[in-house]
Amino acid sequence: MGITSLVIGILSILGVCISLIPFLNVLNCVGLPLGLLGAILGIAALISKRGSKGVAIAGITLSSLAILVGAIRFVISLLTTGGII
Repeated sequence: MGITSLVIGILSILGVCISLIPFLNVLNCVGLPLGLLGAILGIAALISKRGSKGVAIAGITLSSLAILVGAIRFVISLLTTGGII
């Protein structure tokens, strides 16, 4: 589960970073749920104590960063345009 969390964390951070490009901000709706899923899987990997703790921590870190940047992007989008897009 730790490796899955890391891969999902990388994909979510890529999705959120790509969503910063104008007209591609719809990917923010993909990056946020992926970040949440990656964080949940990383925490589950830490609790289960199977596999590497470092990989799980890296997955949690990337997923949390994606959630933070995506949430800030979402709030800015709501304040400036009145909607997601």
